[in-house]
Parts: sequence; structure tokens; C-alpha cells
Amino acid sequence: MKYAVIICPKCGKAKGVEAERKTTTCPCGREITLSRTKFLFESNSPSELASAVAEANEQLGEGTKPKARRKSSPKDPYAGVAERARAIKDPLERMRVIASELTAMHGEFGYDDMKRIASLVGRESPEDMIARLQEHSLIYETSEGTYRSV
Repeated sequence: MKYAVIICPKCGKAKGVEAERKTTTCPCGREITLSRTKFLFESNSPSELASAVAEANEQLGEGTKPKARRKSSPKDPYAGVAERARAIKDPLERMRVIASELTAMHGEFGYDDMKRIASLVGRESPEDMIARLQEHSLIYETSEGTYRSV
């Protein structure tokens, strides 16, 4: 779920909202249409959202305009690959995307990289993924235990 920080146009306080919703109501009573509002910060984490709202309200209390923070992104590059792979329904296509993403990240990948992704995606074992990708000629072994996407 995506969360965002907005500023109420009536009372001027920062508020955390679910970004997928169409409207929200501020504690001051104003109904805010989210499609017409600028998001100061977006995140998938409720704890990051809470700290961003607190920071924005602190800046507003000091009389300064809160700065828009960058959207949060996964700190771990493997988490980003796993997130993209989870959205793909077809198992073979999912494994192909994982292999090509790992190749793009490192140039080549090994069993440990595939194991890390498999633990995040949680569907197939790394051995099965590598064997199936080789069976369908989607990866090749550059040296013993290291692979590259075709």
C-alpha cells in the first residue's frame, strides 16, 4: 500500500494519507481531493510516513515551508527486483525477469544472488529456478556457478 504526506489547504497541517484513495478528511473538517493535491512524500512504510508527517508539522510550526522529500525506495536492490518479480504471474517469465535484472545489476550472478531473490519472492527454490532457466536457454553459465541472462 502506498502512503503520502499532504498539507491541508484550510488549516495548513501535514497529514498522512493512503495515496490510492480519492479523498480524505482533515481533522479540521475539510474534505481534500487527493488528485488535486501535491504529495510531499510517498512511501510504502507506515513508520516512514509517520516520521515524514512529524517532520513536516515541525517545519510548519517553525514557520518554514516543508520541503518535498524524495520518494522512498527500497534500500536493498534485491528488494526492488523481488518487488517487480512478484507482480508477474507466469513463473517462467518471472524467473526470466529476475535473471535479467540480476545480470543488469552485476553483469553476472550466482546461486547466492538467486537464493536472496528467491527468499524475498518466496515461490521457487533457487536450484529449481536456475535449472529451469538453463533448460529454457534463458541463462548461460559463464564460469562454474556464475550465470548471465541471454
